Amino acid sequence: MDSILSLHSIGISDLREAPARAFEQAGDEAVVVLNHNRPAGYIVSPALMARIMDQLADRVISDKARDRMASLGKARKITLNEL
Repeated sequence: MDSILSLHSIGISDLREAPARAFEQAGDEAVVVLNHNRPAGYIVSPALMARIMDQLADRVISDKARDRMASLGKARKITLNEL
């Protein structure tokens, strides 16, 4: 069974008839588009998409920082003259 990851939904037929309604309904949340009562896709606002992308970027940065912290024991001190 497919999970529906939104509190708001719209049928694909309704989306074809009035796409603006789906964007109004979305507000700052996702709207699931249903085709035969199964999720076919999601509509998200620009603000929500920006938040999602920021969270993904933060996760990538955190993963890189964690990897670098693990390799700190391999680091060695150098002087300015060695640069």
